[in-house]
Amino acid sequence: MLNRDKEILKSLSDLDLSLTMEKNARDKYAALSKYLDEHGLDSDFYPQGSFLIGTTIRPYRDGKEHDYDLDVLAVLKRKKEDTDAKSVKNDVGNCIKESGIYSDKLEKEDRNCWTLKYAEVADGVGFSLDIVPSVDEDISIKNDIIYSGVSYSNAERTVAITNKESSFYDWLTSNPLGFGDWFLEISNQHLTTEMKSEQYKNFPCNMRMVFESTEKIPTYYYRSNLQRAVQFIKRHRDIYYDRSKLSGDKPSSILISALVADSIKNAPFLSVSDIISAFILGFSNKSISLMQDGRILNPVDLRENLIERYTASRLRNMDKWVSALKELMNIEDERDFQKSIHNDINTRVFSKAFETPTIITPAKPWKK
Repeated sequence: MLNRDKEILKSLSDLDLSLTMEKNARDKYAALSKYLDEHGLDSDFYPQGSFLIGTTIRPYRDGKEHDYDLDVLAVLKRKKEDTDAKSVKNDVGNCIKESGIYSDKLEKEDRNCWTLKYAEVADGVGFSLDIVPSVDEDISIKNDIIYSGVSYSNAERTVAITNKESSFYDWLTSNPLGFGDWFLEISNQHLTTEMKSEQYKNFPCNMRMVFESTEKIPTYYYRSNLQRAVQFIKRHRDIYYDRSKLSGDKPSSILISALVADSIKNAPFLSVSDIISAFILGFSNKSISLMQDGRILNPVDLRENLIERYTASRLRNMDKWVSALKELMNIEDERDFQKSIHNDINTRVFSKAFETPTIITPAKPWKK
């Protein structure tokens, strides 16, 4: 009998951020935060995005895998009314440039962040840290978000991040920490003590020596079934859109994470495959609560439509992608399911049984 969860988890085994690399990344951004503090930039650093919610997956672009991209929020302890976006962005960047440790790792300034590149951290794989400078958002904006229907605890974590367009700097309202709280509250409903014990057995010896028991290891090192489901869906998205030559149309990771979590928020302890299927069903019949009147709302800022800038063509492509995911999940035969996993998720699994797929035409990206 086909055990979909077993095959799905096998496909993700070398795509997730390893525990060693995750600890390495956390240690590095903590050291950077300390460095900024010591040089007069009092700040708090937090993981954000997929790094925060435990859904990081190895990036796939142009037919091959790349180093991990990890986002880190740097919240400077300044009042927004006493500073400006250009000062916040450049104060962080200039401080990094002055460091003998960090300057040679610094990439070109990006729109919202400064990127530090760490090459070949483990097994020939590296990661980049995208440092996003920010300050606490105005209370008036937080109140507007609360009035939209968001809880005080989530809205309170809203920040203003810097945004550069050409040579002009401005603020953007963002709430990655509130989103993390929202997502992880749902995620923890799909992480049992038994799951933690089983995962603990596979932790590297040095990790087990440091933390001694499952209870002492921070929850962010474990993976719930929701997190695994999001990782699988994101990997399927990346390869589907890459092979279809539609990478610019990919739905964002925050959009996927919000939809998947919202689709099962009232149904705890589901399997990975059940969560994926619930997302497919909810998305297809538009029953996910965040999907309202042709919009998809941000759960921690209900004023925001996450697909506001999506064209009709991009939305149609998203429908086609979800249909392709559904086709994969509806496979009943074990060998056929393994073959699809091998071809469409991770060619390193079941490699002895199946050949690597040939080039796929854009018209039918999932057929040989």
